[in-house]
Amino acid sequence: MYAAEGGARLVAALELVSPANKDREAHRRAFATKCAGYLAQGIAVIVIDVVTSRGGNLHADVLRLLGRTTGTGLPDGADLYAVAYRPVVRDRAEQIEIWPSALAVGSALPTLPLALNAEVCLPIDLEATYTAACQRRRLG
Repeated sequence: MYAAEGGARLVAALELVSPANKDREAHRRAFATKCAGYLAQGIAVIVIDVVTSRGGNLHADVLRLLGRTTGTGLPDGADLYAVAYRPVVRDRAEQIEIWPSALAVGSALPTLPLALNAEVCLPIDLEATYTAACQRRRLG
């Protein structure tokens, strides 16, 4: 999403993990670096990983790049997940708020917040979006 005021400026991104993002260490590192780079620039991010053919948790990789060494907020072994990240400044300190959600095949997708700025978050209903996309494509 781009800010409308003051010209085009990226304020939020939604990243869908692909099998290629997880197939090699270099690809995993590039994906995590891209997401951490967005956050360092103050850009909110939602990452959705529904890749069942390859293991690995790119959310954990993003957290490591951000210097977070404690848990991911997901159950151990969770390879399917959606997570929203919101960069904020509190008491002159930069922080990243995180809303992780473990996913399971056949279960409903969550609604996650996508921050457009410090005050405005859009609720992104992933299940409704997925259902609408399937209906448009006549997939079920």
